[in-house]
Amino acid sequence: MADFRAQIDEIKALFSSVNKALAYSKLLQLQEISAVDSSAVETLAGSSSTILSSVVADISCNDEEIAAQALKCLGFMIYHPAVVALIGGCDADLLVESLVKVITTTKIKSVCNLGVWCISIQQLSSSMLDRHFHSLLRAVTHALDNPIGSLSITFEAMQAVAKLVSSLTERMRDTSSLWIPPIYRRLVSLDKRDRDMSERCLLKIMPLIFPPPVTLSKTLAMDMKKKLLSAMNEMLGQGMKIQCLQAWRWFIRLLGPYALKNKHLVNEMLKILKLTFSDFDSQVQIASLVTWEGLVDALIEPGVQALRSSEYNNIEGEAEAERHLKRVKLIMAPLIGIMSSKCDASVHASCLSTWSYLLQKLEDSVNCQTLIRTVWEPIIEVVFQAGPDNKNIWLWNFCLDHLDSLVFGINQGTSGNLHKKEPLQLPHKSSINGQMSVENCQLRHYPIKCSPWKLSQLEFFIKIISIIVDRESNASVAPEFRILASNAAQRLFGSLLETVQRAFRCVSITYDDVMQSINTIFRFLEKMCDNMTSEDDSNYYGPPTCLKFIKMVTERLEPSILESPLYKVALEIKCITKLELATEIRCGSVSDICFRDLEDRVLPVVCLSIHYFSVVVNTPSKAPGYESVFKHMQGYMKLLLSSYKPQEVLHALVCLLYKNIMLNSLQIWVVLASCLKDFIDGKKDLSLLKMETDNIGYSILLRLLSYPLTALSLSDVNFELQNVIEAWELLYVAVDKASQCLHSPAKSFSVDLCTILNGCIDQIASVDNRNKLKENKCSAEFVLLYGNIMICVMKQLAWSISSKGRHYMDSEGRKFSFMSWMLLAARFMKLFWMNKQRTGPSLVSVASRFLEELVKFVGCVHQKEDVLIFVETISSPLLEWLSEMHLLDESSNYQLQVLWSQMVKGLQQSQPSIQFDSSFLSFQQPLLQRALDHPNPAISEATIDFWNSTYGIQSKLDFPKSLVPVLDKLSRNGKIKICGRNQYTEDCISSLDRYKVTNTLKKCSKRVEILGNPVQGSKDLDNIHLGAKRKRPELTEHQKEVRRAQQGRAKDSNGHGPGIRTYTTVDFSQGNEESQDSQRW
Repeated sequence: MADFRAQIDEIKALFSSVNKALAYSKLLQLQEISAVDSSAVETLAGSSSTILSSVVADISCNDEEIAAQALKCLGFMIYHPAVVALIGGCDADLLVESLVKVITTTKIKSVCNLGVWCISIQQLSSSMLDRHFHSLLRAVTHALDNPIGSLSITFEAMQAVAKLVSSLTERMRDTSSLWIPPIYRRLVSLDKRDRDMSERCLLKIMPLIFPPPVTLSKTLAMDMKKKLLSAMNEMLGQGMKIQCLQAWRWFIRLLGPYALKNKHLVNEMLKILKLTFSDFDSQVQIASLVTWEGLVDALIEPGVQALRSSEYNNIEGEAEAERHLKRVKLIMAPLIGIMSSKCDASVHASCLSTWSYLLQKLEDSVNCQTLIRTVWEPIIEVVFQAGPDNKNIWLWNFCLDHLDSLVFGINQGTSGNLHKKEPLQLPHKSSINGQMSVENCQLRHYPIKCSPWKLSQLEFFIKIISIIVDRESNASVAPEFRILASNAAQRLFGSLLETVQRAFRCVSITYDDVMQSINTIFRFLEKMCDNMTSEDDSNYYGPPTCLKFIKMVTERLEPSILESPLYKVALEIKCITKLELATEIRCGSVSDICFRDLEDRVLPVVCLSIHYFSVVVNTPSKAPGYESVFKHMQGYMKLLLSSYKPQEVLHALVCLLYKNIMLNSLQIWVVLASCLKDFIDGKKDLSLLKMETDNIGYSILLRLLSYPLTALSLSDVNFELQNVIEAWELLYVAVDKASQCLHSPAKSFSVDLCTILNGCIDQIASVDNRNKLKENKCSAEFVLLYGNIMICVMKQLAWSISSKGRHYMDSEGRKFSFMSWMLLAARFMKLFWMNKQRTGPSLVSVASRFLEELVKFVGCVHQKEDVLIFVETISSPLLEWLSEMHLLDESSNYQLQVLWSQMVKGLQQSQPSIQFDSSFLSFQQPLLQRALDHPNPAISEATIDFWNSTYGIQSKLDFPKSLVPVLDKLSRNGKIKICGRNQYTEDCISSLDRYKVTNTLKKCSKRVEILGNPVQGSKDLDNIHLGAKRKRPELTEHQKEVRRAQQGRAKDSNGHGPGIRTYTTVDFSQGNEESQDSQRW
C-alpha cells in the first residue's frame, strides 16, 4: 500500500513537469491495478481531487497523445463508483463543461471519440447531469451529426444517447426532436454500418420514443418532405428494397398519429409499399408485411375504445368509430389481398403475423361487431376455406388458436387464459414438417385481449365452423387433414356452446336474444342433417360428424333451456319429410299406426333427438363406420334418458319409427329398447309406467314393444333378428316387473300389451292385396319374432300368477282377463301352422319352446273361468297341430303331448268343477274326435282316461253325430265307457240316428231335426233333451266383462271369427247344462 502511495505521489510530481506522457502512462497502469484491488481503489480515490484537476485541464491539450491519455484516465475516474462518489460539485461542473468543449471544438477524431466515450460510460448522478443537460445534449448531438465523418464517433454518440436516456428519461423525450433526427436520417444511408448502428440505437430507446412526441413527428414530417422520401426512392432504384422498407417502418412509426394530419405525405409513402407488395421476391413481400406493422402502430392508438362506441346510441362515438374503422380497413386491404393470392407459404405466414399484430393493437375492441366483420372474418374465411393441407397446416392452426381465444373471450398470455384447450395434434409426416419449418418460423403469435362477446356475434362463429366442417366433408382432402378439421370444428363448437350457456345465465340477456341464439344453432344443425342427404358429394357431411355436433348441443346446453316449453323451435327436416311421404305411398293405411303426429314447434331437446334420428336413419349401410353410428346412438340415448324427461323424446322417436320404416329401423329400435331397459332398471323415473288413461308415456311403451312386429310386416329388414328378440325380451321383462312394483289398481301391463299386439296384427292383416301383407303370407322372420314374444309374455304371466296371485288380482279382488293374451297365443299357433311348409330349425325350436311355456302357463291356471276361456280360445289351432303332429320335431311332439295332458287335467281339476254335460261335449267334439283315436298313444290314452273320468260316468248325454263313430270303435274295444255302461252304446246310437243336428244362420246356436216319424218316435222324445230355454240367473260383473270380450274378438283370415266354439256362456248359466242356444263359435 505504501508503494502504491509513493507511485501516486510520483505521478503528481510528473504532472508538474514537462513529461506528462509518462505521468499518464503510470496513472493508467495504477488504474488497471485498482480495477482488481479494492484497497488500491480507495487510495486512488483519496488522491482523485488533485489528479482530476490536472486531467481535466489536459483533455483540451493540442497534443493528441496527451489529450487522448487524459480522456482515458478521466473515463476511469467518472466510471468507477468509488472515485465518482468523491468528485465534488465544482469539480464535476468543470469536468462536464470541459468534456462538452472538447467534443464540440476538437478537430482530432480520436479525441472527439474518447470524449463522447466518456459521456457514454459516466456514472455521474442524475442531478449533476440534469444541471448540465443542455450542454451534454449539445455535445451528443454534435457527435451524432459527426462533422468529422467517423463511424466510431457516431457509434459512441449513440451509446451516449442511450446512457442519457436511461438517466434523464423525461428530459430526453421532451427534446427528442433535437437528437433523434441525426439517428433516423442514417436509416436511409447507403452505408450498411450507418443503418445498422441507427437501428440498434432506435431499438434501445424505443420505450422512450413511442408513442412519439408531436414535436418529433413534425420534425420527421419536414425531413420526409425535404429529403427522406427521395432518399428512400433512391434506395429502391438501387435495388435496396428491404433496407428501404426497414427505414419506412421506422419513419411511419415515428410519425405516429401525426401521420393522419399529413395524408399527402402518407399517401406518398404508401406508393413505396404499393411497389413492394406486388414484388415477385417473397423476401421483399415479407419485409413489406413487417413494415406494415409500423403503419399499425401509427394508425391504431393504444387503448382505443372508439370502435366500441358504435355499439351504443352515441352519435359522437359512432362518428369517431367510423374514422377508426377507415384506418383499420386501410390496414386490412393488403392483408386480405395477400391471403387471397397464391403467394409463397412464408409470405402467408408473415401476413398472418402482421394480422395478429393488428389484433393485439386493437386490444379490448378486438371482438366488437365491426371488427369481427372487418378484421376477423375475411382472414379466417380465406384460411379455413383453403386448408388444412400440406401447404398451410401451420397457418390453419395459427388462425384456429386465435379464433379459439376469441370464442372463449379470454386474454392470451395472461393468468386468465386458463381455459382447458386441447392442442390439435398435427399429422406426423416428415414431408409436412419439412415443408412447413420455414413457414412456422415466419409466424409470430402476438397475445390478444378478448372481452366477452355478445350473442349477436354467434352468426359469425357458426359461419366459420360451417366452413371448417365443409372442408372436413370434402372428399379431396387427405384423411389425416379431414380428421384434423373435424376435431377442430368440434373443439370450437364445444367452446362456443359453453360460452353461449354462460351468457344465458346472465340476467341482462333478453328472451329474444336467447331465442335468436337457439335458432341460429339449430339452423346450423339442420343444415348439417340436410346436407348429409344431399346428392352432391362435395357437400356430404359424414354421419359421425353430424351426430357428434348434435350430442355436443345436448351436453353443453342445460336442460333448463332444452326442455323448457318457453323455447320451442320450428321442426323442418327435409329428409324426414321425404321418408314420411315414401312410407305413406308404400304402406297405405298402416301409416296411421303412429298415434300422434309431431307438432310444427317442439321442445329443443325433442328437435335434437329428431335430428339425431334423421342422421341415423339416412346413414347408408355401406358408409364408413356404419356400425359405429349405432354405438354413438346408444350413448346419446342414455344421455337423453338420464338428463331429460324421457316422455317427450320417446314420443317423438316412436312416432318417427312408425312413420319411417326403413332397412335400419330395427337397428334403431334395438338401441332405443336397450337404453330404455337400462333406464327402467335404474328406476330413475317410472312415470312412464303409470297405467293411467291420460299418460301418453304408458302408450309409448306399448307402441314401442309392438313396433318390431309392424316393421317386419312392412319392410324387408336386413338385420340380425336375434338381436331384436333379445332386446324385446329384456325390455318387456324390465317394464313388466317395474309396472308390478307400482301396484296398478286396475290394469295389467301384459294384458294391455297383448291387446295392443292383437290390434297391431288386425291392422297388418287388413292391409290391401297391393302390399301383400295378409296374415297368412307373413315372413318366417315375422313368425319367429311373434313366437318369441309369446314365449316371453307367457313366462312373465306364469310368474305373476304363481306369485300367490299377487299381480293376478286388481284392487277390488277381481282377476285380470287373459282373453287378449289367449287370443294372441291362438293366432300365433294358427300363423305358425300356415307357414309350416317353410319351417326351418329356428321356427321349429320356437314351436317347442312356445309349447313348453304354454304348458307352464296352463299349470298355473286353476280357476274355472280361466280354464274355459283358455280351452275355448286354443281349441281351433290346437286341433290343427294335433292333426298333423308328424310335421313337428320330436321336442315339439313331446311338448304337445304334455300340453294336451295338462289341458285335460286342468279341465278335471278346475275350481269350481266343470259340468261335463251334452253342451260341453258338443263344444269339445272336434278335439275329442281327433284325440280319442289319435295315432300317438300318449295323446289317445290321456284322452281316453279323461273321457272315462268325465263323460264316461255321466248317465245321460247327447252325442254329436261326428263323434259317434269314434265312440263306437273305442267302446267296442272296451276302452271307453258310454253313459256309465258299455252296453248302452247301440241304443244310444240308434236313437241318435233319428236326429239331425245342423247349424242355424246364427253361429252361436244349432237346430235339431227329427228324421223319423214324429208320431212313432214321440214316445222316445223323453230320451233326448232338446234344451228348452230356462230363465237364467243374472251374470256377475266379471262374467259380463268376459262375454263382452268374446263378442268383440278379432276375425280370422276367413272373416268368420277365430274359428273356435265358445262354451264360456254355458258355464255362466250356472247349471243350465242342456242349453243348446248358448253355444257359440
